[in-house]
Amino acid sequence: MIRVVVDQKDIDHINKMLTNIGQNAPRVISRALNKTAVSARVRLKNRAQAAYTVKSGKFNKNMNIKKASYGYLCAEIRSEGSPLSIDNFKVSKGKRNIRAQIVAGGGLKTLKKGNISAFVGVTKNETAKDLNGKIYQRVGKSRYSIKKLSSNSIPVMIGSEERVYGVEKDNIQSDLNKYVSQQIAILIK
Repeated sequence: MIRVVVDQKDIDHINKMLTNIGQNAPRVISRALNKTAVSARVRLKNRAQAAYTVKSGKFNKNMNIKKASYGYLCAEIRSEGSPLSIDNFKVSKGKRNIRAQIVAGGGLKTLKKGNISAFVGVTKNETAKDLNGKIYQRVGKSRYSIKKLSSNSIPVMIGSEERVYGVEKDNIQSDLNKYVSQQIAILIK
């Protein structure tokens, strides 16, 4: 969860600027926070899509905004989700080897642990239809002990200090300052 919060120093500064029109600081701040949350969600989604090769629809479904109000001056971007299956990323499915690319710019890597290669699940069994197209790997020598290969979840990708959130943090703060100034200008007119 990523929070955009205004501290008391910012509230005092806004109150000082709005002395002519009364106590409208909560209105200014809540509107600015909500606009910032919407733009931050777009920024984070775009940055994550540039950093990872996951398909874009996954980000939109997993990022929700809890809006700020006059009484609750905090906007939240909530992201929930479990690890994504490898087939949601860039994958090359060959007959003998399967290669995948999770991080953009890293190139396709062969999915192999030791000398056990990954494979694509195919079945004609009606009860096991969810196996089709997913990528699996055997756990050991046994034929039937397999695990579905997965990667990071959307919240982990978005919260990455190195690739996504850490890169966009300053831009989100500058957006907040810009939207506060815009809302003050609207009220002063």
